[in-house]
Amino acid sequence: MAFSLTYAGFPSPDGPLKIAPIPWDSALLDFPVFEVNCAQTPLDALGRHLSAWLSGLPRDRATLVVAKISPESVAVAAALAQHGFYPVETMIEFELLLARLTLVIKRQSTHMQLRMATPADLAPVTSIAQSAFAADRFHLDPNVPRNKADLRYAHWIENSFRAGDPVFILEDTEQGEVIGFVQARETAPQTMDITLGAVRKHLQNSGAGVLMYQELFLALRARNFKRAITRVSINNLRGIKLTLRLGFTVRAATVALHWFRRGTKSD
Repeated sequence: MAFSLTYAGFPSPDGPLKIAPIPWDSALLDFPVFEVNCAQTPLDALGRHLSAWLSGLPRDRATLVVAKISPESVAVAAALAQHGFYPVETMIEFELLLARLTLVIKRQSTHMQLRMATPADLAPVTSIAQSAFAADRFHLDPNVPRNKADLRYAHWIENSFRAGDPVFILEDTEQGEVIGFVQARETAPQTMDITLGAVRKHLQNSGAGVLMYQELFLALRARNFKRAITRVSINNLRGIKLTLRLGFTVRAATVALHWFRRGTKSD
């Protein structure tokens, strides 16, 4: 699924601060959500223009703003903090050359099967997506209602099904039950970006996720993919450990910071 943002310069029309509304998060939370891209904004301009833009936001409704920066951008982080931004999540980006995949599970399962999703899988996959996540920035921000944070990835996977994105399913063939899913997208020739994945909450830490991802990367390699990319929250230590065990190496990291203001009237 293509999530693309349209940035505009501030001050208008081509100022150094780049700002975009995030329509899917705004629809989910029922109040405005924006992303501020300040990676190329000079520090003096950042402080001046960010203050002006934030003060100009309507005060009658709650507003959430996210900024994503490199962990090395300490001065930018400090400038954002001075304006009320607070860190909520660090995502580590990993890369795997599929020829170097390390097999963690040596014996093939007799009743766990990885396959492509069909439209009939939407309901169980959505159910998993709504209950399996707890370490992402929406769940970690007390300003985001828990039920809305739960719905975020459910909506994400519904949109992925509608868009026809590759969605892989781990099925327990003995029980006839979908127990996990992975949503992916081909971002470059022979490169697959592993965007979202989870197993049922009661099966986490059971080995089911290890099997699902290992089978996925074996399947991608069999289809002549050469490389896989994924991102894992630093709050998900089990996920980081699994990613490293499979042979991934660290490629980059991104820190997400939020700014939130409650509205003067109920939303």
